[in-house]
Amino acid sequence: MLTLSQKISYGICRFGTSILLNIVTVFTFWAYKDIFAIPAELSGIGNAVGKIAIAFSGFIFGYVSDAMDPAKRKLGRRKFFIWIGAPLLAFSFVMLFTPHLFISAEHSMMRFVWLMIWNSMFHIFYGFLLTPFQAWMPEITSADERINVSAIQNISNITASLIGAGYTLIIAQYYTQTGNLDSRTGILMIVFAILFGVVEVLFFLPALLKIKEKKVPFVKRNLKEEVSITLRNRNYVIYMISFSIMWVGVIIITAMILDFINIILGLDTIQKTLVFAVVMFLALVVGFTLWTVIGNKIGKKKSLIIGFAWSMIWMPLTPAIGRIPFIPLIVQGYIFGIGAVIGTSAAFLFGYAIISDFADKDEQETSQNRAGVYTGFKNIPINIGQAAGYIIAGFLASWKDDLGLTWLGPIAIIFIVVAFPIFLLGNYDPFLKQEKEQEVPVKAE
Repeated sequence: MLTLSQKISYGICRFGTSILLNIVTVFTFWAYKDIFAIPAELSGIGNAVGKIAIAFSGFIFGYVSDAMDPAKRKLGRRKFFIWIGAPLLAFSFVMLFTPHLFISAEHSMMRFVWLMIWNSMFHIFYGFLLTPFQAWMPEITSADERINVSAIQNISNITASLIGAGYTLIIAQYYTQTGNLDSRTGILMIVFAILFGVVEVLFFLPALLKIKEKKVPFVKRNLKEEVSITLRNRNYVIYMISFSIMWVGVIIITAMILDFINIILGLDTIQKTLVFAVVMFLALVVGFTLWTVIGNKIGKKKSLIIGFAWSMIWMPLTPAIGRIPFIPLIVQGYIFGIGAVIGTSAAFLFGYAIISDFADKDEQETSQNRAGVYTGFKNIPINIGQAAGYIIAGFLASWKDDLGLTWLGPIAIIFIVVAFPIFLLGNYDPFLKQEKEQEVPVKAE
């Protein structure tokens, strides 16, 4: 359905938003705890509030974009939310990282309130923007295009993650070396916040200008009925439950990764941390390439089973890091990081394609497009799970003698272990049999 140029235009939209989300996900917990000097428990709660906000904003705006009458919106049904949401997301991002311009260091509770307000606004606008954007995907792509389009999105994501991680590590090292929010660190934070915000807006323009919206007949919607129909999809419900539990563990690791790198691995210079970030980026590229090939051959479910099984074996090894004789600590850190990234990258790769397939299959069976509800409703349980992950990370960060960091892997993996048997109950490849049948050549009589 899309030309290569249009696929790239759609896929790169995630570049700017992923820079912002990567920084918010990885850096906000640490920044408010260490740089802006609020207690770790409050930083965890403040970040959890943002996840609750996006849980409901994603669902609400996904439904609204489904129910909107295209004839009454000159900007388009899905595009309306992109044109408006992109600049609002950029503005909230800038505000989230500038509390020091408005609130002095001794008012930690006011900075906590600032965190809750602007973290919530960021996530509300993220749901406003990205849920309709992702709901657009099943409308403009065919089933056999989605893993490849998801791969382009994830290449954008991982490139953005490298940039976001590089920024995060540089700011963290500047602050660690000086011990205070000096002029250099403060100026860098403001300049890059504005720069990343501008990049986020610009990268939506190619898709907005090059891809036309699918003409969808207007159907009056009933929210309760739409949700009820969506929740009758057994596989969708299983996906939501299993991934919501899994995300608790993923967020625990994500929120504490900066402290893990600095304290456990001992990467105490900008050069060391940037090299580590580049190697992890390359591991992500390898992981996405590997899972794309495997997914196209055996399907998303079997690929995810392999990825989850590997993670359950690999992630509990964090207590052993630094305790293995004859292997330098840094080598142990690199080996563990590469294995962890490749294992978990499967879950990130297939998420977009799975939801798009659910929505597409539903539309084929009911003749109704409810991609926004499918994309948005999952945000409620998944982001509640992420909120729980931040709260747990806040308490782990307060443990004495860095025990929370030492036992980070075994604690986080508990949630993946619980999610795994639930995940096995679902079917995430509704079109796989059809695609395989199309690949089989017809024999001549």
